[in-house]
Amino acid sequence: MNSKTTISQKIILLAQLFRVPMILIIAGTQLLLRFCIIQPFLYDRQPGAISALPDFLILVLVTVFLAVGGYIINDYFDAKIDAVNRPSKVALNKVISPRGAIKVHMTLHAIAVILGFYLSWRIQALTFGFIFLLISTLLWIYSAKYKRVFLWGNLIVAILPVFIVLIVWLFEFFWLRLHADVFAAVVSDLSWVTRLFLVYAFFGFLIALIMDIIKDLEESEGDQLFDCRTLPVVAGLKTTKIVLAGMILLTAVFLAYVQVIMERIGFGMVMWYLLVAVQIPILYLFIRMFKATTKADFHHLETLCKLIMVAGILSMEIIFIS
Repeated sequence: MNSKTTISQKIILLAQLFRVPMILIIAGTQLLLRFCIIQPFLYDRQPGAISALPDFLILVLVTVFLAVGGYIINDYFDAKIDAVNRPSKVALNKVISPRGAIKVHMTLHAIAVILGFYLSWRIQALTFGFIFLLISTLLWIYSAKYKRVFLWGNLIVAILPVFIVLIVWLFEFFWLRLHADVFAAVVSDLSWVTRLFLVYAFFGFLIALIMDIIKDLEESEGDQLFDCRTLPVVAGLKTTKIVLAGMILLTAVFLAYVQVIMERIGFGMVMWYLLVAVQIPILYLFIRMFKATTKADFHHLETLCKLIMVAGILSMEIIFIS
């Protein structure tokens, strides 16, 4: 193996350690929320009243740092399990030492919390800063303990997309609270924007929960060896698939309800987009889930969940241009 290949492999391993595709999804989600939902629908009559862009970009950076730090500490605690489940993708001891991983995690989360409190100072809401401290603590506890506790780990993972979406709404709400005249001008549109945020938060929760359980199916061999109490280990393959089927159907029904509402309020293009780009892949996920038996099958389903998540997020663009 030549040095060029070795360097290429290290770059790939670092990208896997930092979960680059997921980081792009996280940052893209928050940017789309600002430029496709908040700015056009909340400040359409007062475009200059929106929160300062540099502060918002710091918010995105804080979210990304928390996510990357969370991925790294998760890999640190799961090093032995990952050596069984996906040995070719383990970055620890190949591109970074376990001690180095801890240092990177602590540095990223320390910076994120400090910047979070800076933002809380900017919007004069001290409680806003404690949210980032809470998420940092939650990610550590999840990786160290609750990932191995029945269902708790899945729920914590599913809550994180809710945080990614709602933290943007909270930031803008606290900003508005400081400007009473602007708040009065946009209050009539606030409930509509809030409902959109809740839709995306709940959609992210459902897809993340489905994806994490599918990941547990993919990694059940290593989880069983190390006594992780995941749903597949505790309940078995058949029961896990029944649970997944119910959750996938719930997601489809929820989206169908959203589609009906969008059609009624004049966003017909969004309704058709969700049908083609999200509902049809969800149907395919439902069918393929029952046929999946191998690790490769479950990895395919996990990738499909990511594509469904991205398609759902991109619907903000369709709302914007409708």
